Amino acid sequence: MVDALGTVELKSGEQMEIVRVVAPEPEWADRILPFLAHKIEPWQWQMQVAFSEGLPGAVQYYYEGVLDGTIVGNIMTVEAMDAPIGILGHVFTPPEQRRKGIASRLMEALTADFRARNGRALFLHTGYDTPPYHIYEAWGFVGYRDTGAMAWVLEDDFWAKQFAPRPVAPRETNWGDWAALEALGEVDTGWHIRSIFLNQHGFGGFEGPYLYVRRGLMEERIRDFKVLAADDGAAMGFALLAPWKAFPGAPLVLDTFVHPAFTDEAPALVQAVALPDDERVLAFSDLGSVGRAEALHSVGFAELATLPRAVTDGAGNAIDLKIFSRG
Repeated sequence: MVDALGTVELKSGEQMEIVRVVAPEPEWADRILPFLAHKIEPWQWQMQVAFSEGLPGAVQYYYEGVLDGTIVGNIMTVEAMDAPIGILGHVFTPPEQRRKGIASRLMEALTADFRARNGRALFLHTGYDTPPYHIYEAWGFVGYRDTGAMAWVLEDDFWAKQFAPRPVAPRETNWGDWAALEALGEVDTGWHIRSIFLNQHGFGGFEGPYLYVRRGLMEERIRDFKVLAADDGAAMGFALLAPWKAFPGAPLVLDTFVHPAFTDEAPALVQAVALPDDERVLAFSDLGSVGRAEALHSVGFAELATLPRAVTDGAGNAIDLKIFSRG
């Protein structure tokens, strides 16, 4: 689907057309993908998937600035849920077209469009305290500490509403989880050790890791990945099973993270994972992860050891590391 969003005047006096392209759109794939050829993997893979197959559970929008039939600017969002949340990225203007206000004009169109569709929050990642970081600040994005993670939140009490208690269940992942897990990743409370496999500890996004997971499932580098989700698409937790190549022999590791309001659902989440009966599986926890040990015990894990003050939390405090094993 292609929608014309209007024509705007640039600082150069040129008239730029703004077009919103919804993948898959074969006629635009041959224009947008070469324009974004500088993007590294797994982004190239993801865009190929979007333009060839679409993203069940999500919508990917490409906002294009066009001069005389040629693309001169791009911004992308991938969104999920009826009142959408999303991830913003792929902001690009080629060097010869810069200083004309192209990106600003595209941001104007994108933010107006997102508001009109009752958008609730957009997330992005950039370099902390860089020029792009401060440009996004001017558009209303707020950064978290010095991480480069930023959020533009339009809905009052967004975090409370997104993670309000309601029925949830484990299920297979779909592309709508990309944005939903990004929101979950930016929750800065709860279990500190979230994923040994993905190197996620405490606050952190899911923008890049989700693509790694999706491609890993396709290429069988990841055994299983389940999401604890509500009917509206909000993600309240995840569980991942994969060979951990940090050690010879690549023992399996089970990673779990559940929002603090949903720890009672952690056993159901880990029970949904296809755990093998003939292989050892390791799992890790910090001492303060309330409910995680009980969830692991429910599928046959036993505690092997506690390493006192082995890791630190987000505030730099030393915490105990607990090691579990199954099989």
